[in-house]
Amino acid sequence: MPLEQNSTDYSVLNYLQLPVIVFSANAHSEVFKNESFQLVEQYYLHASNNPTNKHLAQIINSKLSENDTDKFEVEINNGSYRHFFRFTAYVVGEHVIVEGEDITELKRNQFLFNRTNTLLEDYSKQMFELAHTDQLTNVPNRRALFTKFSQLQSKHKEFSCTVSLIDLDYFKRFNDSFGHDFGDQVLVTFAKHVKDSIDDTCYFARLGGEEFCLIQINSKDTVCFANTEKLLQTTKTIKLMTPDNSNIVMSFSAGVAVYGKDGISLDELLNNADKALYFAKENGRSRVVKFEGA
Repeated sequence: MPLEQNSTDYSVLNYLQLPVIVFSANAHSEVFKNESFQLVEQYYLHASNNPTNKHLAQIINSKLSENDTDKFEVEINNGSYRHFFRFTAYVVGEHVIVEGEDITELKRNQFLFNRTNTLLEDYSKQMFELAHTDQLTNVPNRRALFTKFSQLQSKHKEFSCTVSLIDLDYFKRFNDSFGHDFGDQVLVTFAKHVKDSIDDTCYFARLGGEEFCLIQINSKDTVCFANTEKLLQTTKTIKLMTPDNSNIVMSFSAGVAVYGKDGISLDELLNNADKALYFAKENGRSRVVKFEGA
């Protein structure tokens, strides 16, 4: 609280534990500083080799003049420890009374709180990414696919897309003949190839096993179908060396469903794309087939 008095004798301020200094309101010259203020200077400043810490009264006076404010903070570094004081100025008659409060612990707690929040945010982000990323291929997983689809629907007023359900051909044969490590290599290679082949209008995810999904957003159906066909042709150019030093060629079968025509929910689109995929596999594999409703 500001000290209301008419006398210029401020010795009563020595009874306060808070550091207090008084300046003249006009000349901004130092009038009085209580014993607590002098202790702050002695304890924190005299042991310091940092010249910016010296003349605390001048620093406070400067902040009063430059910032034209009644509240400000001063950092004091005594060479081994940082201290923070918050000063509040009150105009009392022809003088300005400035009282200080040690907020070092408050600052430290704020830092720890902010640091903890940052760590928690980072941890939460990492957990979210882990929960939405396929750990083998490093592409989004089924959970991420459904989340993304909902976001796309709400974001675009005139949303349209095609959903291609992709299944690698003869994948079980790779696993049985060359082992699961080689099967994992096939999945990783294919996922990387697709990621390198698509642009920002596409969203690619692994549904599980050898099954993937490619969503192509706001493009004509014919263009999306042609893109999936092109992806199939480029996939066929990939050659992998097997553990017995032979080369194998990759391919896939795909079923394509169109948003609106073949469904508006992702479950509907995947279900109809799966029907087209089944037809593709039953008719020789290594082909892209559009869903044709009844």
